[in-house]
Amino acid sequence: MENIILEGIETRGILKTKRKKERGRDKCSKFLKLLKTKHEEEPEIRPRRAKIIGVFSCKGGVGKTTTVCNIAAYLTQKLKKRVLAVDANLTAPNLGLHFGELEPKVTIHDVLSGKIPIQEAVVRRHGIDAIFGSIAFREEVHLVDLRAHLEPLRSKYHVIILDSAPGLGPEVMAAMRAADEIITVTNPLLPTVASTIKTFGAAERHKVPVMGVVVNKVRGEPFELSTANIKKALGWPVLTSIPEDAKVREATASGIPVVMYAPSSPGARRFKQLSEKIHQFLFS
Repeated sequence: MENIILEGIETRGILKTKRKKERGRDKCSKFLKLLKTKHEEEPEIRPRRAKIIGVFSCKGGVGKTTTVCNIAAYLTQKLKKRVLAVDANLTAPNLGLHFGELEPKVTIHDVLSGKIPIQEAVVRRHGIDAIFGSIAFREEVHLVDLRAHLEPLRSKYHVIILDSAPGLGPEVMAAMRAADEIITVTNPLLPTVASTIKTFGAAERHKVPVMGVVVNKVRGEPFELSTANIKKALGWPVLTSIPEDAKVREATASGIPVVMYAPSSPGARRFKQLSEKIHQFLFS
């Protein structure tokens, strides 16, 4: 009888221990499942990659480069973003002139010819990072993969702004293929607005999203197209209209963006508004 009682006690003890182990395993399984679920719900942390904004115009002389340097200046200094302005006008570069740089020591042409890595082509002027082109470059421009060349810099910046050549040639298409979004610059005259439609057509063919249109050098003349008519003709939003402003021309001659040179001038105020819209579009 004594043996039977002892065996019963021993059996109950084994069963009790077994149940404790099973409960422990259940708790462990639940805990692991909870950790797995929590891990799956956590957002993936991705490295920063700059948005590449291309600024285009089918006609020259509309103020495209002026637009690029002022967006870069305002986003950098006032909105505290890491911005790089790049001269993608390979045949007739002049972004450097707008920053007061006549003969840059390193250029985008040095990068494309394989002389230096693109990181070494970045210079800083007026607190703004930029890659300039060589005014002295005389060789034929061949097809380039600009997006691939810019790739090493995308983790360093929030925004990379491309100053494209006018027209629809190979270098323009290289810049367009490199861009994540494009902005077109026009003026309120019929021939320029008509040519802008070709730029939008190219963007559509290459499936590059269009942010909108900047109408520059507005004088308020009766023969100019209104903002409403330009929007209707092009089918894209007008981001801003910038008045003809002597301070903008004066700032360009001084090699300083007008948002820094004459920040209260009518042109500077509109460039600031444009930059604020771009900032909201990219980061809100």
